[in-house]
Amino acid sequence: METGDSAGGFRWCWAVASILALKLGALPAAAQLRVVNYNIAQLGGNDAALQNVFEALHADDKPGFAVPVSVFVFQEVRNADFPVLQALISASAPPGVSYAAATYTNLGEDGTGGAQAMFFRAGLLQEIPAAHLDIYTQAGRYTDRWRLRLVGNNSFPAFFYVYGSHLKADNDSASENLRLIGAQAIRDDADALTPLDQHIIYCGDYNLYDDAEPAYLEFLSPGNAQAFDPLGTGPWNGAANAIKHSQSPRAINCCGLVGGALDDRFDFQLSTAPFDDGEGLSRMSATPFSYRSFGNDGLHFDQAINAGDNFYYSDDLAASNALADDLHEASDHIPVIVDYQLPAAMSAQIEPSFGRVIQDAALQISVDVTNVADVVVVQGADELDYTATASLGLSGVASDTVEALGDVSSPSFDLNTAVVGPLTGQVALTATSQAAFNPSIVIETTGTIVRPSNPSFSDSIDLDDLNVGGSFPAESGIHPITVFIHNYNFDALQALMDIDSATQFDPESPFQYVSGLGDSIGSTPAALTYSFDTAGLAPGTYKVFVIVQTSDEDLPGETSAMLHLGLAVTVGDASECPEDVIADGLVNVSDLLAVIAAWGPCPVPSTCPADTNDDGLVNVADLLAVIAAWGPCS
Repeated sequence: METGDSAGGFRWCWAVASILALKLGALPAAAQLRVVNYNIAQLGGNDAALQNVFEALHADDKPGFAVPVSVFVFQEVRNADFPVLQALISASAPPGVSYAAATYTNLGEDGTGGAQAMFFRAGLLQEIPAAHLDIYTQAGRYTDRWRLRLVGNNSFPAFFYVYGSHLKADNDSASENLRLIGAQAIRDDADALTPLDQHIIYCGDYNLYDDAEPAYLEFLSPGNAQAFDPLGTGPWNGAANAIKHSQSPRAINCCGLVGGALDDRFDFQLSTAPFDDGEGLSRMSATPFSYRSFGNDGLHFDQAINAGDNFYYSDDLAASNALADDLHEASDHIPVIVDYQLPAAMSAQIEPSFGRVIQDAALQISVDVTNVADVVVVQGADELDYTATASLGLSGVASDTVEALGDVSSPSFDLNTAVVGPLTGQVALTATSQAAFNPSIVIETTGTIVRPSNPSFSDSIDLDDLNVGGSFPAESGIHPITVFIHNYNFDALQALMDIDSATQFDPESPFQYVSGLGDSIGSTPAALTYSFDTAGLAPGTYKVFVIVQTSDEDLPGETSAMLHLGLAVTVGDASECPEDVIADGLVNVSDLLAVIAAWGPCPVPSTCPADTNDDGLVNVADLLAVIAAWGPCS
């Protein structure tokens, strides 16, 4: 035993500097819940060592992760100790993390060891001061009852009570009975809390010597606030249970600190059933070492914690030894740490605008749902269970489960595209996980439903079939023939039109495509131009059939359409019948439609067959001329 203390004194000289460098690193400031209870022995130990212990508690990655402490509960805090302790807590806090003091009361307890004190992480937790209570637990000592809540969460399961206690010491029947009376007072208060099913943590230095003590059994007895022991209800005495022990890290008495070595489980952190159900705010029971006596490697039964090497961190002997030295010098107890999961936190996103969509398109809009609980491991947050119901311009219902740290659920909902015009779709999401943050979210997306484009050879009627004719003297060169293609009745609620192809049947004919394919045709028509080459042609009439393929602009629900174009040109004797616009020997409805399709100024007057009077315009005069010449050309 003496050797252990001597080794600790030697190593502690460099522990102050080394433990931070070895274990802290870039400590994350996530808000996962870590609760520590610690008897600091009236600050009878070394303050620098105690601050090192606080810093190491933040950095402790024994369960596979490190997270700043959320709640410190201390025993044996005298009035004069409180400001010093507060300063040490503040100095040990990781960057970006600060602590607030909970209500501190000292009802003459300096003479019986000191009172209880709590510090909690500001921004994560908030005290409800009106719920604070001092409960007399014998031997001049009082248990403090605090109530905390998770900031930003007003649901009942996001509130919890902490009872910080220091029960009567000594291993005799009278002391044992006083501990029982104290435990009964705590349970009487907790059992009377309403509503039922409160989240409660009972913690502190209970000075219990074995698992058969009536005070221990009182905490575990049935009732509204029955406690459960994360380490089970089996024995904790002897070398086989050394990992559970918390007092004393020293083998000899010194400097106001009690020795005796690690052979007692005096320090406890018990909790009620709501902390043990895996829902919402709950102990991380699935994670190894979620409950631990800090720095206890289970190999120092009845020894000082720093006797020889300490293997608390099995892969980091230097850090373990440095921690053991600090624990040895800081107090005659070691802290108990319990890690708890946080409730889920729901976030949902939808594209704020789904843009323009073609009428009657089959389209779904997806929502990304995530669990944004501020944790460092997936197990640090409850899973997010949610339902989502769409309304207005969206329809459908979905439900799913989302883990924290990157898991994404993406339900899709049908968009109602039946009616042209502006459209808003809404999705209401409800978290069904216990005490979830942001339990109700409503998100919207907006856009416009538009008609399909409508190709037409005319801007005044919906004309899908057109015959165009003309006559040219033999050997008169190459002549252009232009036809206009409109997006009929175009406005802001109609898709733009693309002309994708103009397929000419009989590619050996003297007609050749020149230009006209294009995109984004709205109110201005496209000019589809062909050429006709008279070179080497015998007198007669030449015809070709063209299919013009169009489509909507690149939008969801894009449609396609076809126009049919007939081209006819007479070579040789000029027609004696200029009203025969399509040059088929008859003046009939086809010529009438050709005039309507070409309505307006002629782009090239000499190649505008519908301009029957050669005045450069296709207008009412040409329409009347066709009607007047109705019938066979003579």
